[in-house]
Amino acid sequence: MVRSFAALLMVLGMLGQSASAQEASITEWRKDREEVMDKPVKPAIRKKVTKENNIPRWSFGLNGGYAYRLFRAGMVFSHDEQEYIKDLKSGIAFGGDIAYFPWKHVGLGLRYEMYKGNAKMDSVQSEKVTIQHLSGALIHRSFLKNGKTAILTSLLLGYQPYENRSVVLAQPLTFSGKTMNWGVSVGIEQPISPKFALNLTGTAMMGAIYRLQRKTEFSTETLHLSKDDSVDLSRFSVTLGFRFL
Repeated sequence: MVRSFAALLMVLGMLGQSASAQEASITEWRKDREEVMDKPVKPAIRKKVTKENNIPRWSFGLNGGYAYRLFRAGMVFSHDEQEYIKDLKSGIAFGGDIAYFPWKHVGLGLRYEMYKGNAKMDSVQSEKVTIQHLSGALIHRSFLKNGKTAILTSLLLGYQPYENRSVVLAQPLTFSGKTMNWGVSVGIEQPISPKFALNLTGTAMMGAIYRLQRKTEFSTETLHLSKDDSVDLSRFSVTLGFRFL
């Protein structure tokens, strides 16, 4: 009897210790869980590396290429005259520009371009034409899917001097004038390094001169031209250039 009672007490003691151990274990588990709930671990914040940080704000470029004037010629009677007009319309264009983009897609700039063309018909007549333009530009920039190649569309407005050094029947003449000009250009720009890019640009310029100054060896006079007799400076150019970003 005594032995049975002692055995019973031993079993109850073991059960009590087991229950206490389980309760402590549960309490520990709950405590740990509460600490985790009370102090949530904040996920590490990753800094976003955006492509906009790599887009240049400033750029400077130089370019050159082919240009073609769009004026209408008068009555042409001979093949020599046709070739003369063709040569007079064709020329070269070269220049440079600088641009600043305060926003990703919109920028402002300055552009300078010089057109040069010349034509000669035997010893009877020759002309050497120089047309310059200095203009401000409002630029829209969009990117292709690769995020690097850019399409640049510009609206141009500025100042355009004109000079024509002619020789007619061995008599030298110089015609000069100034006018406002406006135009549009569309170009594609491809970076080939973080600081260097190539671009191909097509530009259409419009303008006409209604007052010319004519100089000879002996006199200078001002010519006032009608709309039909005005000097049309409209032209189209395609240029290839490089830009520093």
